[in-house]
Amino acid sequence: MYYPVYVFVTKFKVVCTNITAQEAIQVDIKKLQIGVWLVFFLLLVSGCSRGQPAEPVKVEDSGSDLQQYVDHLLVGLVSDFIPGVSVYVETPNGGYAASAGYADLDTLSTMTGESRIPNGSAGKKLVGLLAAILDDKQLLSLDEPVLPWVPEDMAGRIQHLEFMTLRQLLNHSAGIVEYNDVGELDFIRAQLADKVHRKGNRFALQFVLDQSPYFEPGEGFAYSNSGYVLAGMVIENKLKQPLGRLLHEHVLEPLGLTETFVKGHDSAADDVASGYFFNMDEPDFVLPYRQRYNTKQLIVNTALADAPIAASARDMAKLLKAIIVKVQPVNERIYRNMVGEESLHTARWLPSFMDGALYYGLGVMVEKHEDGVLYHHGGNEFGYITQSVYLAEQDVAIGLIANCGAQDECDEPVIALTQALIARFTANNSD
Repeated sequence: MYYPVYVFVTKFKVVCTNITAQEAIQVDIKKLQIGVWLVFFLLLVSGCSRGQPAEPVKVEDSGSDLQQYVDHLLVGLVSDFIPGVSVYVETPNGGYAASAGYADLDTLSTMTGESRIPNGSAGKKLVGLLAAILDDKQLLSLDEPVLPWVPEDMAGRIQHLEFMTLRQLLNHSAGIVEYNDVGELDFIRAQLADKVHRKGNRFALQFVLDQSPYFEPGEGFAYSNSGYVLAGMVIENKLKQPLGRLLHEHVLEPLGLTETFVKGHDSAADDVASGYFFNMDEPDFVLPYRQRYNTKQLIVNTALADAPIAASARDMAKLLKAIIVKVQPVNERIYRNMVGEESLHTARWLPSFMDGALYYGLGVMVEKHEDGVLYHHGGNEFGYITQSVYLAEQDVAIGLIANCGAQDECDEPVIALTQALIARFTANNSD
């Protein structure tokens, strides 16, 4: 059996710990139920040590305390199903990074704070922000019909397109069908049939054509990646520029996001950690049964506007915080269009962290709970899972990436890790 060397890359030092066979067996996720993971993280959240409860820790932690806490969370996380993970936490006292495991299991290159992975749907906030910025600059309107900017050969095959606006596509109120839900895994089968060549927005939209919508535009909420794919096409056609160039000019460069790259536009977006999927349950699934499958080529060659970037955990945290605290070029009008009260739609069937009321703006989920507001958006696809969180009352931003995804043995521990980090800063907020 493969027993990894856990590598922790922190702000202050690099620590390598050899895990013995006995210790590896203890943390081997195949021998653990997810309930054990949850108990493990709940113990960490409560600060228990040798059965003695510790005092709750407030946001004003010393850097070393926070660093030790994050390292402690990661020590048991890496497994056969979770090759590597990288976390960045920014508090009013500074930024703290920790990483564990491997970015690539063949080369044994380690996951570091600079490691990048495809961000999946967490990248939607970039497209939402770009649209809000372009609206503010009067280069387009969020509320004008998108029909004139959709290719003629597609326009007549998307029902109600003449009534759809860019805002509706971005806040999931357009009713356009999800391309992943068409047929019997038709989209991923088409991906696997040609892993080598780059696929863009038109590739995904072919599965939407002639499909019945969920509802008429503006009459409901249904999370649909297709809306962002179509929005990306509309923005490119209206401004006659590639989405990658627009994102660099209006978002990435002004915000100083130097560890974020656009898929299909930047060669650096292909230079990412390998992603791994382990199909343990379905012998007839399209991906190999009981084999670790490297999804890197599959994902980097699918360059869609619903999952447009590869980025580090640090840049994920910086981006979300910049939107909420209005770092230039984000101004009050852009902020209101993205997450203001009048721009939010009640969200259904989406994940929450605080059991609060969940709303969706332009690429950002807004969770209103009894102690404040939590902003977040994650991504999850074959081989990669990401999460970005901003705790408004505590002024804490969190970015998290792991090179696994779309299976319970990866997703549930990573979600528990995110919840533990959130609880670290919210547990004593009432004091």
